Formats: sequence, C-alpha cells, structure tokens
Amino acid sequence: MTHFVRMSSWVAAILLAVLPTVGTAQSNCQPVLTAETSAGAMVKLSLSSSCHANAAATIHHSGMMVSTMLDGNGGFALDFPAMTEAALFMVELDDGAVAVASTEVPSLSFYDRVALQWQGEAGLELHAREFGADYMTEGHVWRGAPRSMDYAALGEGGFLVALGSPAVIGAQRAEVYTFPTATTRQNGEISLTVEAVVGEGNCNQSIEANALRTERVRGLNVRTVTIEIPSCEASGDILVLNNLIENLIIGNN
Repeated sequence: MTHFVRMSSWVAAILLAVLPTVGTAQSNCQPVLTAETSAGAMVKLSLSSSCHANAAATIHHSGMMVSTMLDGNGGFALDFPAMTEAALFMVELDDGAVAVASTEVPSLSFYDRVALQWQGEAGLELHAREFGADYMTEGHVWRGAPRSMDYAALGEGGFLVALGSPAVIGAQRAEVYTFPTATTRQNGEISLTVEAVVGEGNCNQSIEANALRTERVRGLNVRTVTIEIPSCEASGDILVLNNLIENLIIGNN
C-alpha cells in the first residue's frame, strides 16, 4: 500500500514558533546548529557540542531523517540537499539533546529533486538515467557515479548525494538526486529506478522506504512504499523497481 502526504507551510511555522530557543548556547554542552545556503540548493550544516564527542545524531528535515556521527570534538559539518525553500533543520543527539536552525533556499525553484530514504542495511540504491542514457554511461547518475554539484550549477546535468553514516547501528540513510530543470538546455525524460542487490542483509525481507519529491510546480510530496526483497535463493540478483518513483519529464515548464 502506498500513500501520499503534501507537506504544508504551517508545519514549519509551528516548529519555528515552538522551538525558537532550542539549540541556543546555554553552555558548552548545549548543541549549536547553523545552516547556511550554498550553491545547487544545498545547505551547509554545522553542529558543535563539546560534551557530545563521537555521539550519534539524527538530522530531521521536511520528512527526511538521516543518521550521522559527531567527531571527537563533538561536531559535524556536511552539505544537505534542501527539500523546501523555507528550510528548517533539527538535529537530535542520542541523549535527547536538540538543536534547530533554518535558512531560506530560493534557488530550489530552479531544480527538481528526488530523495529515497530507508533504515538499516537495506541495500537500496537510487539510479537516474538522463535522456535515454544506458547503464554505466555518462548520463547514468548513481552512487558509483554521483557527479558533483558544480555539474548541475552549470546546467549540464544532475547529481546525487548519499547521506547517512554506516557507523550508526540501524542508520537512517538517504540518496538524493537533483536536476537543474530551469537552466538545462536539454528536453526529454529522466528514468528513475530503485535498485537493490539481493544478499544476506536484505533477502526475504519487507523494507519500508520513503520517496520524497520536490518539483518546481507541485512542491514537496512524500510517498511511503514497501519493497519486497526476494528470498535468499536469489542472492546476487539485482532487483530493479521502475515504478516506485515517477520519472522526471524535462521540458519548457
């Protein structure tokens, strides 16, 4: 069964109203989060908390949950794809401490962005094949060939970001594909598939995942799906799911 949820602006407004002081530095032990908009509709997140060295943390943003680890100084820095123009981020540490930051990302309106998220070692991968590209060619964007954000900033094609630390047990993980719809000179279809190599870590399991999609016209939608991985006898096979995420149609929108 699948269901859709349209994210609304009042959710972010309530969070901002209720949590305006969360993450304010009361001491060196209180986590402090900063969010800075950068190119490619990305956000530079930076967290510091000296009492949380090597702690596990979960980043929450517009329906996404991503696990990460703080370093030995109690901090992290990473680039996170914004899913909304009014981008609100919350980081929850493993002892319950919380920090919040927000920023405006007006450049998101130039991009279409798709995210796939799951928990644990599900072995899922997000693949984008741009304008009829074959596997393992220049137009095939995936974990093994993610490209850089600069590629999209120039309007030349999409890029993929993998999020989530495997060092966290049962980590929340995600892969996010971004295409520069407003600046590209190409028209056509981008095929989006979810794939998984069947193995001991995922065989004969039902895996719940979320597909998030933010588009220039329709905004952000979240779709929850259940993926049935074949039995362990199929170990080594590649499961290809063509219909979990709708293809991107690039044209003169």
